Amino acid sequence: MLAFCTYCSAKKYYSEIAIPAIKLYDSDRIAKVFESAKEADTTFVILSGKYGLVEPSEGISYYDHLLLSSETENHSDLIASQIKSKNITGIVFFMKSVEKDKNLQAYLDCISKACTKSSIPLKTSVENFQD
Repeated sequence: MLAFCTYCSAKKYYSEIAIPAIKLYDSDRIAKVFESAKEADTTFVILSGKYGLVEPSEGISYYDHLLLSSETENHSDLIASQIKSKNITGIVFFMKSVEKDKNLQAYLDCISKACTKSSIPLKTSVENFQD
């Protein structure tokens, strides 16, 4: 199954208990990609620098972690196992350009490595997101 995916956001709603990922992340970008996935009748996942691939309804706890380049190899192993368990056969990764946000390079490298390890295609869609 094809999955639409985008990276997490630094801005989050603080909660002392786990809440659905779609509510945790305060991001117009995430909401837009989620809506696009629903319109395309496909799966939607969020690439978290802490949890890997999370589904919108999955309860996760508040965290503050920016994925670093030094973490991409190990984190891509986790994501590759999640790709397999979720039966994902291809990913469309929605993102801002790395030129506009250098922090995105680690997320792009991570999802690229995970897709390579999983032998599935990755398509990137660079958009002009505001957040």
